[in-house]
Amino acid sequence: MSGRREFIKRLAALGALGASAPFSFAALANDKSARPGQPSVGVVLDPLFLQHDMKGHPETAKRLIAIDAEMERQGLWQQLTPVKGRMAENDELLFAHDQNYIDEIEMLSRSGGGYYDQYSQDTYLNHATFDAAKMAAGSNIALNLAIYDRKVNRGFALLRPPGHHALANKAMGFCIFNSDVIAARALQQYRDVGKVAIIDFDVHHGNGTQDLVADDPTIMAISIHQHPYWPMTGGAKFTGREAAEGTIVNCPFQKGAGNETYLSVYDRVIQPKLEVFQPDHIIVFSGYDAHWQDPLANHQLSVAGFNQLVDKCLQSADTLCNGRISFTLGGGYNLNPLAQCTVGTFHTLLNNPEKQQDLIGEAPTAETDYTETIDQLVQHHLQA
Repeated sequence: MSGRREFIKRLAALGALGASAPFSFAALANDKSARPGQPSVGVVLDPLFLQHDMKGHPETAKRLIAIDAEMERQGLWQQLTPVKGRMAENDELLFAHDQNYIDEIEMLSRSGGGYYDQYSQDTYLNHATFDAAKMAAGSNIALNLAIYDRKVNRGFALLRPPGHHALANKAMGFCIFNSDVIAARALQQYRDVGKVAIIDFDVHHGNGTQDLVADDPTIMAISIHQHPYWPMTGGAKFTGREAAEGTIVNCPFQKGAGNETYLSVYDRVIQPKLEVFQPDHIIVFSGYDAHWQDPLANHQLSVAGFNQLVDKCLQSADTLCNGRISFTLGGGYNLNPLAQCTVGTFHTLLNNPEKQQDLIGEAPTAETDYTETIDQLVQHHLQA
């Protein structure tokens, strides 16, 4: 029996998916294909994530299909642990969003969808969007609770629609419900977790995440991104409000930032800020649109660079919060780099260094030197 059929069979037995689920999921953590000592890596993925779709839009179901195909090709599914997804309850959506907004999304989706904002036409809904977004938020809660409860060591939520631009009362930037903030507050609500850090390396600033936690001293929002660039937020000056001062950590760079810039700012700014904050759990919004081949941005990371960045996040979790860390799928709109970067992250999570191949290679042009900018960020965030 193929890995695809075997995994679907096991998931069906767990009640995690219907038998017709169109994915190449893998075997449980105790499958003999896992190496001795290999960490158990949880994954959530649901057929509903394919049903939220619009032909011709950059954020389509084809993104998950490309990831699935590359995971199957490299035999990764057999090394992963399925975590049963679920839809978020209305009270859980209220961890981040207003009731009127939740009702608006349901009404628009149930009526067939369309563009949320007819002026900007960037965020769409269809008949399945409300259920898919609830499944994304609830599945992210499920994964993070499984990690916190030590049912798996770490994990990756392959969610659609994404969430980091979603505001309390507005959809934008392809995002509907802010799954990472919802998961962070679920950890606090259900497990009495004190502090959660959300690290966002999507090339677009996570304005929704920042806005939702800017007054909350128990959630740190960290972002590396292109700036000035859409959504035109994320300048370094803002660091949080009142009791939350210092818990917003923006690391903005103009065009041409690449591996060296991202890795250096992590070492010099992000890791020290995490050490001061002392999180009990880390959630990473893993956008791969900073890859040099991505059509929607102008940064220059490679697959190898993302692998190193993910490894630094894992080291932070090991040092600060007993390894409790999850990853959530963010941007990435050139399908091959998206799939290669996602697979690279899974290999990094699984401690498969021999499998961390960069089949695309480095950017053809040298990255911009942002040493002076990083010096300024150190001064601003750590020595002010």
